[in-house]
Amino acid sequence: MLNKYQEISKLIDVLQKLPLVGPRTSEKIAFFLIQADENLVNEIIDSIRELKNNITKCHNCFGITSVGYDPCSICIDKNREQVLCVVENFKDQIFIESSQFYNGKYHVLEGLINPIEGKTPDKLRIKELLHRIDKENIKEVLFAIPSSIEGDITVEYVVNKIREKKELVFSRLAIGIPAGSELENIDKITLINALKNRKMIE
Repeated sequence: MLNKYQEISKLIDVLQKLPLVGPRTSEKIAFFLIQADENLVNEIIDSIRELKNNITKCHNCFGITSVGYDPCSICIDKNREQVLCVVENFKDQIFIESSQFYNGKYHVLEGLINPIEGKTPDKLRIKELLHRIDKENIKEVLFAIPSSIEGDITVEYVVNKIREKKELVFSRLAIGIPAGSELENIDKITLINALKNRKMIE
């Protein structure tokens, strides 16, 4: 039936490319948009276009920033502590920052070591991390990395690479975050406690 309406079929196919959006959900969204007020549809389109045009990557920490602000406001903030929080992706950075408890800097690895999926150390932002530690006088490296096989391998590898050049304080989020959990799926009280009680890496 929907094959007769190519525009609807195309939108449904495109929506299914979004995470967690299956065939039924994409149909519901498409049918909603057909009936939605034109002002709302234009608002959605404009918001997406503004997002793509104005959000970019910070080439220092590899988090996200606004176009024209590179390095980002966190990287250039001289009042930040000399602690570097290493995260898997920019979503984790945003989540930790929203806790309003942590006041250090960040470094986004853009993944974890996973050779099976082609994620070897050279594919991550480890080289840039080592450069920043030399340049920015970092005192502590805090790993806010999921507790998983990939996460543990990544933390061990990065710690060993840093220790080849410099001896720093290394820490990791405290116990309280379930193994394998993504940071965004925990509540902020648990996150703050994990930051506050972070454990040292020997």
